[in-house]
Amino acid sequence: MENCPIGERVITDHGVGTVLPDAGEGVYAEALTPTGAQELEVTHYRDGTVELEHVGNDSGGETASARASSRELAARGSLGECADRAFTKVGYRVNQGLGYRFKLSSTPRNLARAAAVKAIRAGGANMIGANNSCHLRYRVPATLRYEGRTGLSADVTKDGRCAGNDRINVVSFGDLPRALAMTCTFFVNGIVTSSDLQINKVDYRWTTRPGSRSCKRMWDLMSVVTHERGHTLGLGHVLEASHPNLTMSSMINGACQSSERTLGRGDVLGLKARY
Repeated sequence: MENCPIGERVITDHGVGTVLPDAGEGVYAEALTPTGAQELEVTHYRDGTVELEHVGNDSGGETASARASSRELAARGSLGECADRAFTKVGYRVNQGLGYRFKLSSTPRNLARAAAVKAIRAGGANMIGANNSCHLRYRVPATLRYEGRTGLSADVTKDGRCAGNDRINVVSFGDLPRALAMTCTFFVNGIVTSSDLQINKVDYRWTTRPGSRSCKRMWDLMSVVTHERGHTLGLGHVLEASHPNLTMSSMINGACQSSERTLGRGDVLGLKARY
């Protein structure tokens, strides 16, 4: 601890942060932005030592032209979603099941509340059922159970920090710095104890119909939730530059599209390896 730069028991790294978890507990914090993702994993061992993983600028801090060049190279040379076997695991899994609630009152005005609930539930179901077009049959032997509405917000601060583990799982809309969404997953001995998801409605507009003519610069709610629920279940990122067709790549493929709703081979293999 004396060698760890923790100020007021808060750890931050390139726009993502967390409070220091309790001794014996870990937390995986991930913030997904339109230009890449940032992640930080902190494990606080019972002997008082702290381990940090995924430290550094994961999104690369590229210029717009460099990002465009990376996407062009990826489009020319990357494998299709059913051929790409890449995946990354993180050090936890859901044991049997996890129930969660949605703060219905936080839904943006342009979204029908029923449609928002349906998209959020479907995002979790896409991961649990390994929804794919590659004819791969698999189902995660755990559940993500929707348990109705709540007045609580996700324990994620508007400056992009996991606020702590209250062991209540919440999905809500709110404010975040730059990120489309942020997930905070706490775990003990490799088993998830809570996972909160905050979706940014202040800086971004959301849709449940990304293919409609009216969709302009809107982000598909189900696609983003599918990606984030991958983190809840124990999957990490694969590189966007070489694996852009996988749901767990570090960048959403753009507004008004829904490709992340459908998993690729590597996403399914990652779930199989984790469970």
